[in-house]
Amino acid sequence: MTFQRTGVACAMLLLAQTARAQGWGVGASAGLVNNVDHRFRLDEFRRHDVNAWVEYELEEKVLLRGTFGSLRVSGANAGTTPIIDGSVGAPLPDLTDRINYGTLGVAYEFWEGTYTSGLFAGIGGYRIEPQAVEPGLENFRDARETVFGWHVGAEGAVQIAARLSALARLTLHKIKATSGRSVLTANAGLVYRF
Repeated sequence: MTFQRTGVACAMLLLAQTARAQGWGVGASAGLVNNVDHRFRLDEFRRHDVNAWVEYELEEKVLLRGTFGSLRVSGANAGTTPIIDGSVGAPLPDLTDRINYGTLGVAYEFWEGTYTSGLFAGIGGYRIEPQAVEPGLENFRDARETVFGWHVGAEGAVQIAARLSALARLTLHKIKATSGRSVLTANAGLVYRF
């Protein structure tokens, strides 16, 4: 009888340690970016997004995730034709911005065996840094600023090893910048769960 109790206690302790050890995860991904301020077209996924994150399992299927990343996007006025003093000017060149960001979000996962899908949302800080332009074009590039925003998305992951999964993620970032930015990213990456 004592042997059974000890065996059950050891099994419970092992399960508790395994569950605690699997509460953390790290990951990284890279992908393409689409500026969806005014329209959405599949052929407009250009530029890039790279990011890395740390996540903690708050409770079963609920994750708290902190992400740091960098977006390279077209400027709000890229390719537009400005009107200066009532006359139409030449189309602007492809102005670009780098947007460095840090977000904090919560994800809810649906486990399907070796496949996991999920939905997530959160808030973040975004640092917009417009790239250098020729003199005379400074007034058309985006403002250099640090702003808040929010993000929502969906993801799916396939387990490829005991603790390693490959994932695909679609994220909409709504950035509260002066020019107002809505950026959709499509990423692929890896996540390792401890």
